[in-house]
Amino acid sequence: MACGKKKSSTLQTPWQVGCVLIIWLYSAASAVSQCNIQFCGSQNVSYPFWIDNPSCGYPGFQISCREKDNGNSSGLFLEAGVNGTQTEFEILNIDYTGSLIINSTSLKAMSCSGNDDASVLFELPADGPFTIASNNKFVVIGCRSKGSFRVYNGNYNNEVDGGEVICRTTTCLNQYDPEYCNTYGCCESGIPGKQRVINFTGGGISYAAYTACGFSTILDPVTWSLPPNQYGAIGGGHYGLRLEWGIGHGDCLTAKGTANYSCAGTAQCSNAIGGGHVCKCLTGYEGTGYSNGTGCTDVDECNRHLDQCVEPSQGGVCYNLPGSYNCSCAKDYSGDGLQNGTRCQSSDSNQFAAPAIIGSVSSVAVVCVAASLLVWWLKKRHLKLVEAKYYQKLQQHLASRGGRESLRMFSADELAKASNNYSKEMVLGSGGFGIVFKGILSDGTLVAIKKSKQALDLEDDHEFLNEIAILSQINHRNIVKLLGCCIQTKFPMLVSEFVPNGTLYEHLQFKEISLPWESRLQIAIETGEALAYLHSGASQPIFHRDVKSSNILLDKTFSPKVADFGISRLISTSNNTHHTTNIMGTKGYLDPEYFQTYQLTDKSDVFSFGVVLIELLTGLKPLSVERISEEWNLSTLFLARLNHNRLREILDSGALEDENLQQMEDVARLAKVCLHLERRKRPSMKEVVEELVWIRGGTRKTKFHESDYATFEQTSISQKASQTSTEFRSYDFPSTVGRTSEEPFTALIQMSSLL
Repeated sequence: MACGKKKSSTLQTPWQVGCVLIIWLYSAASAVSQCNIQFCGSQNVSYPFWIDNPSCGYPGFQISCREKDNGNSSGLFLEAGVNGTQTEFEILNIDYTGSLIINSTSLKAMSCSGNDDASVLFELPADGPFTIASNNKFVVIGCRSKGSFRVYNGNYNNEVDGGEVICRTTTCLNQYDPEYCNTYGCCESGIPGKQRVINFTGGGISYAAYTACGFSTILDPVTWSLPPNQYGAIGGGHYGLRLEWGIGHGDCLTAKGTANYSCAGTAQCSNAIGGGHVCKCLTGYEGTGYSNGTGCTDVDECNRHLDQCVEPSQGGVCYNLPGSYNCSCAKDYSGDGLQNGTRCQSSDSNQFAAPAIIGSVSSVAVVCVAASLLVWWLKKRHLKLVEAKYYQKLQQHLASRGGRESLRMFSADELAKASNNYSKEMVLGSGGFGIVFKGILSDGTLVAIKKSKQALDLEDDHEFLNEIAILSQINHRNIVKLLGCCIQTKFPMLVSEFVPNGTLYEHLQFKEISLPWESRLQIAIETGEALAYLHSGASQPIFHRDVKSSNILLDKTFSPKVADFGISRLISTSNNTHHTTNIMGTKGYLDPEYFQTYQLTDKSDVFSFGVVLIELLTGLKPLSVERISEEWNLSTLFLARLNHNRLREILDSGALEDENLQQMEDVARLAKVCLHLERRKRPSMKEVVEELVWIRGGTRKTKFHESDYATFEQTSISQKASQTSTEFRSYDFPSTVGRTSEEPFTALIQMSSLL
């Protein structure tokens, strides 16, 4: 029945109500879809930015759409204060991972007088999301010109923060270099980041009978377009100013689970430099990354004319997968489907062979095929018997070690397809045990596939069985979860949950954006909770034995997950120790007392965790050759600086702020106790976690007071030193560390790292 058409008075109201409801739902859906992308001329605008409708964006991100000055097209504009007046600046580019560029060509402090410099006060909203990026430059242009700038806290009326005068004079006497300022009529200097207000002056300097003209400005060097040989001239040229932004005020950890969290399910969250968080789609997906905007959609690589797959005309087939793709061959073709692999070979490639040759070898071929089929059948039957035998042994081993008796057994074909035949593009990392590949199961689940370097021998493959037994009995949110394994191949494989954000080591050493201190402290607490669970919360105590930053994975919310249990040990509850015949672990993290006694305890993990705490504090590597010609130990350097009250010299500048200095000092003292030479004087992991929680809360003094952090007992040190006097007397201390009152202790740590 058509909407609004009357049939009877009794049916009129229900039908009309239904029609109105359908129209309202359609309108609401249309309104939501209109929020995904807003249009301004040829430019698209998406969340968190908005033009007219506040519900389409985040507060503070309003921009306007109007005609440009030339009247030929429309453009996007952002308001900012210039000398107390609100001024619109054209937006040249929006990067949805946390920055935008405005056209700041008109933003000049220009003067031709030798006495009165022009002045410009540029202000962004004090409570807004935008700050001036640190990769901008303060630039003075003109022959014999000068300029200066000052930055402020919050707004122009607040106390001056680090006033600075730079670029006093420029000259046109030098050789012109179009690639580098500070030469011909040009002077530049960096500016501090996270600023919302900057005041700069500029002008020419009179000399002799001449009055020079000049100006100063702030700009992003990447956007600077200046005609050749024009540094000394006033006028031409175009440039932009880069602004940084973030959503909300908390980092990713704080924002997750709140209404402020904006990242789509297939996007990675990053902490914005000026505060808040930003989002970016994972590899294999495209879009802005924000769930309230365009989100992230899967890239159909098969329609992007990829060079990796063989063309369909040559028998190639491309399968699009969530976030990835897979190359294969069509029916009646064999090969891997890769251009740089075995490609695709037609099974009819020999159809034009000479009939005489075919006839002469036909009988031989039949015999060979029959023999091959027989061998294949016998081999397959043998593999099934061996697999059944191994599976039975695996189940018995799990039952005897307290692990789950039921694990998912993956097939070799299933894992090969999931990892694109273990291609290099799917490699996540490698270690002593083997190589870890990223995998995508048929239901779209992302997994990590750990492929052993050693051939499968369940009769004597204790390391493989050991890791399965340990992981199968663990259930903790900060420990990587084991999903299953595969024993159909020569090399055994473990399948675990996929942790997308890499390792803590990678974020400390290689990421451009430094982890803030709040995130580092949270990572330390949650990692400590995982180790405390292993020591006292599992059905049997577990010693990890290889605690290090590269074995701490970070998920998309930067929560840590402890991984790699290849050399871990289950310990009897009646005897909380374990004797070993081989020293195993990683240099720079190993317990010195472990070398002397060959006795493994939970305090060995505490020592290694202390080294991780130092990495979080300093951002330095546990062992390095960057500062001196010989390898130096981070624990030694740290203790030397701490004992001489020079800790701040090695704290990571990317995390250090005045407001968190006290927390970092408290954590440093806690790390020192974890590194105690005598393991009986180290705290348990449970005590370490409790202390970290109190340090973060700041509600009372820390448990370990300064007296507890004092110089270790000299008698104990002398006793330990006498046992290894020959070794450390012949060891040369790094010149950057110096000798302290704890020299024997630091020497033993250094020696242990080199064994």
